Amino acid sequence: MKIKRGDIYYIELYLEPGKISDHNKRSNGTLSFTGVELMDAIVSAGMPDIYLNKANKRNRKEEIYFKIKLFETYVALSPNGELLFDPARKVYLDSTEIGAINYWIGMILTTVLGKKKYGYEYMVHLSMVLKLSSQPPIEKHRFLSANGKTTYKSPDLIAINNSNRYYGVFESKGYSTYSSNAMERGYIQAKSIDKINGKPPKNSLVVMTVTGKRIEITEKDPEGGTTQIKVNLSFLQMYHYLPIVELIMELCPEEQENWTFGSLVYEEEKYSIGIPTVLYKELLPIAEGKEENLLDEFLEKISSKETYLLDIVPDEARQHILHVK
Repeated sequence: MKIKRGDIYYIELYLEPGKISDHNKRSNGTLSFTGVELMDAIVSAGMPDIYLNKANKRNRKEEIYFKIKLFETYVALSPNGELLFDPARKVYLDSTEIGAINYWIGMILTTVLGKKKYGYEYMVHLSMVLKLSSQPPIEKHRFLSANGKTTYKSPDLIAINNSNRYYGVFESKGYSTYSSNAMERGYIQAKSIDKINGKPPKNSLVVMTVTGKRIEITEKDPEGGTTQIKVNLSFLQMYHYLPIVELIMELCPEEQENWTFGSLVYEEEKYSIGIPTVLYKELLPIAEGKEENLLDEFLEKISSKETYLLDIVPDEARQHILHVK
């Protein structure tokens, strides 16, 4: 299929009961989204995958092209606008290849779900943040798995709503067929976090994207938790938006009022990808990497004021700092 900015796409949603072993799902509405909203998710899903040093810089534009091409190659469109894994492609793939593709489809659609249905501004990979700094902002705690063994595995994503300051926990799964075992493992991961910065998550969801005859999403919302974590918001915002600054740099940035945009052209479609200029200029020197000490100085600055980056963003832009149009 070709992603078209004005088209509307549909995915059926299902909900399982909160009990870990109860897999009697029921219909939970339909997730509908435009091509622009899908592109927004493609730009931001899996984006913060760097270690904030020059040796690991990537070509951001090519990274986005890869995700667009992957989605367009393996996802097909039914006559009524529902998405499905293209059956003509599937026969040429082995199980490992299908698993990797399902991962990306699931991560992109979980990002759409988190933004469109639950109102989160962005999602951050918890495991990547834990690897980053010698002074990580998140304290990781152990919890017990279903078989009673100690594990340190964390949920995939922490989701943040900037304006109303609430958090969510998402564990994303992508499979060709529904797996109750995977859902129960995801349940344990999502349930592990009790509070983020002293607040219970608004949502703690296992999100399973199944790419069978049609693409469906099943959610499960466990209650309770065992772990309290602390998150430096400015650190997470820097971690999430710095790669997007790098992308805009590659796309020849242009200022429009209080925003800085780059134009992403993919075949016959053109998208403008932007963030507030004040945030762009704050992160630009780090993205350029011309001075070795800038990152350390910036981390020291935000460690003393965790809302620093949010405070400099205009109030009207806080709910949608990344703007794709």
